[in-house]
Amino acid sequence: MRAVAVLAAAALLAGCTTRFDIGGGEWAKPGTQVPQVTQDEMECARVAVDARPFPDTIVGGLADIVAAKMQDIKMDRDFNRCMAAKGYQPARG
Repeated sequence: MRAVAVLAAAALLAGCTTRFDIGGGEWAKPGTQVPQVTQDEMECARVAVDARPFPDTIVGGLADIVAAKMQDIKMDRDFNRCMAAKGYQPARG
């Protein structure tokens, strides 16, 4: 039973990591070259990470997993807002 709980927690944690693709392919802005897109993505990723709160959680377990997921959702939203504010739109296929 303990092994099942450990595997479930590992599966939840695997989905709790925000990944920013800063390769210049996920966002588009007319007339902007890939190096500029990558630079703007790096800046927005830095802004999103810096704005992420890091509360001290002492509860542990599922509460920490939920808090981490909520932080990742906020970072993703902050990154997307930053890129949109710079005039970018998500790249199409």
